Amino acid sequence: MTPPTDEIRHGQRLRLRDVAALDDRSFALYIGERFDQLVTAAIADADGRLRPAQHTVLRAPERLQQLRDALTFAEGDLQVGVERMTYQHDARAARTARLLRRVRTALHEVNREAAAARHAEARRREAGAEPPVTDVIVTARSWLVDALPDHFHRHLAQTLADAGLPSRAAAVDVFDTVEEGWRDGHLTAPRTPQVDELLAKGPVAFRGLVADDARAQSARVAALRHPLLQRRWAQALAELTDLTVPVARASSNSALGPLPDGVNDMPEIDAYRIFNARRFLTAVWQRQAEHKRHLHQYASVVTEARRTAPEEDLRRRAVGAAIDRLVNEQPAAAARVLTGLCPHITGDGLIELSPRDRADLKRRLVAEARSAAQTPRPLDTALPPAPPVRTAFPATAVR
Repeated sequence: MTPPTDEIRHGQRLRLRDVAALDDRSFALYIGERFDQLVTAAIADADGRLRPAQHTVLRAPERLQQLRDALTFAEGDLQVGVERMTYQHDARAARTARLLRRVRTALHEVNREAAAARHAEARRREAGAEPPVTDVIVTARSWLVDALPDHFHRHLAQTLADAGLPSRAAAVDVFDTVEEGWRDGHLTAPRTPQVDELLAKGPVAFRGLVADDARAQSARVAALRHPLLQRRWAQALAELTDLTVPVARASSNSALGPLPDGVNDMPEIDAYRIFNARRFLTAVWQRQAEHKRHLHQYASVVTEARRTAPEEDLRRRAVGAAIDRLVNEQPAAAARVLTGLCPHITGDGLIELSPRDRADLKRRLVAEARSAAQTPRPLDTALPPAPPVRTAFPATAVR
């Protein structure tokens, strides 16, 4: 966190016009110091108050995701503010509603910029990816593994051991990927006593801490952002959303929607219970967006580190060798998959099927391969060379 400057005392709340009056250096420090200050600057920008130089700093590509978080929170907070002012017959409601519309316009623009950045990154990854190998072979090998996963993993454990690599279960989800990446050293966040304390908390206590973190926009619990806590953080945020949506009278788990009829006629204590729940819900949604950003960044780092790690090529070879052994062990099942694919091969060796037809064909061939599978012999006698079958199934990675 950037230390406060002489011009900006820590915790000082600036009005929109005061933010615009900051010099460029102070403005850059101001928006980097705390999230609530970034929210204020984002609202000032949406209201057209910032100078061009400030606007450029705020919309810098490296800050785009944080700016989207800030505008998302600002939108919900201003909507609840308008609802509360309307209930109170506050004359500021119309002016705040206009500001809300401007924030929504700014959020729409930032969402478009973020989507364009994601698409550009996807194109960059695709350009650097290896060209696809013959589709029919890759598909046949992959479907054989899906048909006989227990057989495959038995062989994989052996080929990994032969290569001197540790055996690890396939990641079930992105949380597994991140946690394994941290254990493998691809993510360097230290496991502090605060992280261990959060890991040891019971579900209810942990959810309470996550709720407190969402309420305190300017005093976040840094340990929650640790790779090992991403799964629990996501679960707690989802539980808080489910618990709060009915109280907030929200239209869904992702949108407040209009304030239901009758709220403005309620007693103040009941109406404010709804307003407070709606404001809390917007804070939880902001934390969910932040969590997804952290998770995506962690997963990207792990994926790239594994792709470029020296042992990854050895692991890919071990996977290919395990499939070779599976083909040798189960020639009838392998032949059934390949034979079933052959009628759908084009002249260039690719498969042309609609997604639905492809899924139907896979279900049928996987079932037939399982029916054709034989009980494997002991591992030390089940692996003789089998050149004829290897010719039909050249060694390629599962995709």
